[in-house]
Amino acid sequence: MTNSDLLKTLIAELPRHSEEEGDFYVVERRHLVDVLRSRHELDKPLAEQAVGLCECLLDTLSVLRPDELAKGIWCFVSFPAQLLANSVLTTMADNDSRLFAAHFWNTQGIDNARKDQQRDVLHLIEQARLECHAGSDAQPIRYCYVAWSIIKLDGKILFYQREDTQKRFDKAAGDYGLLGGRCNQSDVAGITDKAVLLQTLQSANSQCVKGAFPQTLRRELREEAGLLFNEHYRFKLWRSLKPYRQVQGAAPNHALTEYYLAIFQIELTLEGFLFLQQRVAKDDRLVWLTLVDIERGESTDGKIPYIKALYDDFGGDRTALVAALTELPDSFTAGYLSDKENFGYIFSIDPNIPVSAGKLGKDKPLNFTLNARQLSLILGLAAHSRGFDFESVPENIVMHPHGWVEVGELSPFRQELTELLVLLSGSELVMESRLDRLFRLSIRPDMVFFADELFSFSVNLADLQGVQNKIPATITRRAFDTGFGVVLDKTEVFNLTLDFAHKLKSLSVHPFSADNDDGVKIEDTYKKGLHREAKFQALGLRNLIRREAGIIKFVLNYEYT
Repeated sequence: MTNSDLLKTLIAELPRHSEEEGDFYVVERRHLVDVLRSRHELDKPLAEQAVGLCECLLDTLSVLRPDELAKGIWCFVSFPAQLLANSVLTTMADNDSRLFAAHFWNTQGIDNARKDQQRDVLHLIEQARLECHAGSDAQPIRYCYVAWSIIKLDGKILFYQREDTQKRFDKAAGDYGLLGGRCNQSDVAGITDKAVLLQTLQSANSQCVKGAFPQTLRRELREEAGLLFNEHYRFKLWRSLKPYRQVQGAAPNHALTEYYLAIFQIELTLEGFLFLQQRVAKDDRLVWLTLVDIERGESTDGKIPYIKALYDDFGGDRTALVAALTELPDSFTAGYLSDKENFGYIFSIDPNIPVSAGKLGKDKPLNFTLNARQLSLILGLAAHSRGFDFESVPENIVMHPHGWVEVGELSPFRQELTELLVLLSGSELVMESRLDRLFRLSIRPDMVFFADELFSFSVNLADLQGVQNKIPATITRRAFDTGFGVVLDKTEVFNLTLDFAHKLKSLSVHPFSADNDDGVKIEDTYKKGLHREAKFQALGLRNLIRREAGIIKFVLNYEYT
């Protein structure tokens, strides 16, 4: 007697249900036990155990009516339920049959189509099992320990495109996750026994695995963004999330999973910040999402953050989450050495005019002796600190954010900038260097201005003579040469009221004394409007209206087009 023989006997005795949803008959459990005992000479406990195991399987498949089963009676729910029961039991009885091909569940060397098939099966089973436990807890069969990171710059958080974004049942849940990932056996230290290690990783709420989160984070940041611990960043724990459950898992590793997540706050070094800027530019899987995107749950171009666990940890209150993220400091701050309020540096393109610095309106020429080449390099550093665009830059030169210029080892610029650094040491014009290859003027960008002769202001004469309420006015910064190449010209258009345009024209012809009410009103209108516009400030012009020697004046020529 074999298991196959027992199953074949049971199959023959199963109840029946008509295809037309009409007639059916039932079979008592004790009848099935008696049949096994008589035909296979089994002891009653063994026969009851065999029938009980099959009953448990069919009940798990939900093919038997539970109300009848409670009375010891087998009755199929429907004809399709009968077919499923026969399919499964017949497959079990046939030694040459399987529900899946022999290599169906292999994961090594298979294509995405096979992985999708595996996941389809697991998702259907696990989702059905979860739904059957509505109102109670279904038992997870997978445990996942995840270390995430918060890399925040300029009000944006860095995300990484998920590996399984092409085929997923919860596409609305998101396709971009925080940098980081799942803890694996290589992260856990101190367990040499492979069986114990795997059991630990696949168990609930393991403090041993949670202790490996820092190593998981270091490995994942290296794999996803190329960031190296200590050289590029440091980190500290920001938040440990409440465990949550979901039918989820990358590729075919798909099941009802209990997740344990820790989120770490990243602090970038200068080297890490510069490296990350280049990495993001080259890798389209790395994207920045704004805090508005996170609160809304989607970016303007359709990128959805996959942070359900984080949303849930804040009770679904996305506003509270964004408030907490807002409080987090940026992962990198520029840290300028010259960082004063109401202070400025004014750079001229004329090598005969020295750089001046001081309280705005009271600036004075700086006293240092530099040759034309050195002044040209300073002019280039100042333009880059402002974020101006260059027509081109020399070979082995890389222009980084926050005013940093990276110089290749063999470039003659390295020696020139090193010498310039020494010459400026102790002066008001602060310069700094890192690793003998990164150089910048260490001045907060909004303190850097350029001489008035670089700029022009113009309006269309026909507009000025017209009756429109608002007319366009143009401010242009012309191109100029520096030690790093030509800085491109820049033109911005501003909408001014016709009345204000006429007042500026009047001021350009006849300056007012500083105590003249009309002049003060014009100056006040300018400061509350045009001067505050970001695109005006980005041009590098200190002021369009300025007080000098007791007068209020328009500093540029008022031109017509």
